[in-house]
Amino acid sequence: MNTVERKYHLLTKANYPQIVSLVSKLCRVRRFELLKRALHSLHPTSLALLWDSFDEPEREMILGQLSSEYAAEFLTELGSDEREAIFRSKDTAWIFDRLEELETDDIAVILRDLNPRDTNFILRRFDKNYTGKIKEILKYPEGTAGALMSSDFLAVSRHATIKSIVSQFQKLVKHDQLEDLQFTFVVDRGNKFVGYIPIRKLILEKSSRKAQEIMQPAQVMVGPEQDQETVAKIFKDYNLLSLPVVDSRGVLLGHITVDDVVDVLEEEATEDMLRLGGVTQDAPHVQSLAQMARGRLPWLTINLATQVLSAWIVTFFDETLSKVILLAPLMTVIGGQGGNATMQAVTVVVRSLALGQINGKNVSKVIAKEVGVSSLNGFAIGTFAAILVYSYTQRAGIAFCMFTGLVSNMFIAGLVGSMLPVVLRAFRLDPALAAGPIATTFTDMCGFSVFLGVATLLIGKFGGL
Repeated sequence: MNTVERKYHLLTKANYPQIVSLVSKLCRVRRFELLKRALHSLHPTSLALLWDSFDEPEREMILGQLSSEYAAEFLTELGSDEREAIFRSKDTAWIFDRLEELETDDIAVILRDLNPRDTNFILRRFDKNYTGKIKEILKYPEGTAGALMSSDFLAVSRHATIKSIVSQFQKLVKHDQLEDLQFTFVVDRGNKFVGYIPIRKLILEKSSRKAQEIMQPAQVMVGPEQDQETVAKIFKDYNLLSLPVVDSRGVLLGHITVDDVVDVLEEEATEDMLRLGGVTQDAPHVQSLAQMARGRLPWLTINLATQVLSAWIVTFFDETLSKVILLAPLMTVIGGQGGNATMQAVTVVVRSLALGQINGKNVSKVIAKEVGVSSLNGFAIGTFAAILVYSYTQRAGIAFCMFTGLVSNMFIAGLVGSMLPVVLRAFRLDPALAAGPIATTFTDMCGFSVFLGVATLLIGKFGGL
């Protein structure tokens, strides 16, 4: 390994700027041979992580130095927006040469980024059998098991001998038709999935034994329409490396590997996080200002409408506020604490729903616990805030209003924040939507009503606070 390769073959936080600087310098001075060696000493994932650090001319030079096999792996590590940007500057022949190096599931993922005309052109260049496998994956919508599955696998008859299975396996590996194969799948005459054999077991067994004698029976499988979030949960619950995909008759269609599920977990977590903030998932460095603004505007508009509703509730207490002006600034404390408590409850419950930890048997306990936690925190925060308010104003009435407002608001925050995601899930709506204006505004309205309502009662009874 030369100096460049030896120094930069691993990507860490420490050498990240050095690698970017080296690659940029080699592009600038056009030392393409050194550039090629430096790039190929990096893992394709590392280059994908560095991709945003290079400008357009540098990117073109980098792509020109990558081998087809390396470029293919690199493309699978990029997000769809980054791939689309690359494809806009390349012809379909260039794209096909790179896709040839990939497995069917990765090819399908990339083809979804292309327009139908380019997709059809590329599919026609594959052989008929391979095209059929890719089309089988493409017919399933994104986010399903069918879209995740790979058609590259080894399926054998239950009557096949270990010797013949090993021979088939060696032939496929020799022609580079299988990657990351963990299991051989066993099927019956109708190609129905009946079991699997770990590859390591093939090596240890006698060559004369048959597949049905050593196979593990089929126990866990999914249909192609199954949601990818459910698929990820199955992988987690059963500690799987590979999951068979079968149709309604049990016919083996393909399998999903754990590396694809890792991507799903990241995608689902990112999606939930962004939805909690009412933000779209597209990459900010790819979107224009107008696109980013348009993606966030609906949530901001809804928030404006709900905040106006909260303000309308406050107008019912104009007379109270005019008598005790100190109540107005304290309302921001009530609203802020209620909003934070709501977000805490929503985040915990949405996460638990995503992990399948909440069901019909324990949902009431989960809600009760969240309400209890918020209430305890409300009592603690309310007491502390009341002491501060009394120390500053020397008016017990205002301090009492502060205490009751915070306790009630945080109680409502725990109740609404925990119940609303569950209700939305029951109506087959996205629970992450609960973290938006719906929950926080409802909490604000209730908190303001209690805070100002208590103040109004005290003023009516005692003539002041």
